[in-house]
Amino acid sequence: SLCFRSVNNFLMTGPKAYLTYSSSVAAGAHSGMEECKFQFGWERWNCPESALQLSTHNRLRSATRETSFVHAISSAGVMYTLTRNCSMGDFESCGCDDSRNGRVGGRGWVWGGCSDNVEFGERISKLFVDALETGHDTPALIKLHTSTFSTEAVKATMKRACKCHGVSGSCSIQTCWLQLAEFREIGNYLKIKYDQAHKLEMDKRRMRAGNSADSRGATAETFHHVHATELVFLEDSPDYCTRNASLGHHGTEGRECLQTGKNLSQ
Repeated sequence: SLCFRSVNNFLMTGPKAYLTYSSSVAAGAHSGMEECKFQFGWERWNCPESALQLSTHNRLRSATRETSFVHAISSAGVMYTLTRNCSMGDFESCGCDDSRNGRVGGRGWVWGGCSDNVEFGERISKLFVDALETGHDTPALIKLHTSTFSTEAVKATMKRACKCHGVSGSCSIQTCWLQLAEFREIGNYLKIKYDQAHKLEMDKRRMRAGNSADSRGATAETFHHVHATELVFLEDSPDYCTRNASLGHHGTEGRECLQTGKNLSQ
């Protein structure tokens, strides 16, 4: 399928030393796109098969709210799958994060058990995801920011799991560890951030300076104020009602509508 061809292109840009992780990267990107389809199943733009290709292709400089979301959820999928496979013992080079084990975590509990190693997932996913983007313009910086944003999303949705200890099951003390949330919860989190996404307002006069220091300064100043937990985009979206092959969307003709949906055209 087009989605898997895009994933293969996605993988070929990664460092060859990390081909050990390629199947996890492919599976993660695919799970991200499947979640994207679920989140947008009843909207005008429904995350078509071409969305990942449009998001990851270097020559296509689109930076709409939708391409930012696609990059975020596919990156989150890659990090999520790498982290989960690490905890399951699929890689010789990593295992649980036990760096805090034995420390007091809060009242009545201490760190212990097998925390999901999100630092490993973050580090390896960035080797693949950030390698896709070699540019230095504003769309490139949006992609790099979105990669960081997706990392924060995976971390923000993690859950604390605990095991009780004490005489006769009194649970006077607990040992706790952090584990990944269900990926659906990450999808829900990212969809909320999509709805709240912020359009970057660039200084057009300074940007017209091309590749000069003034232009780079304007870009740097803009991103200096963007928070890591904020999804950003640069261009307004088309209405997605009509077919546009060059933008990779098929329009809404022939699709079933959700009659009871709020804020949706019937």
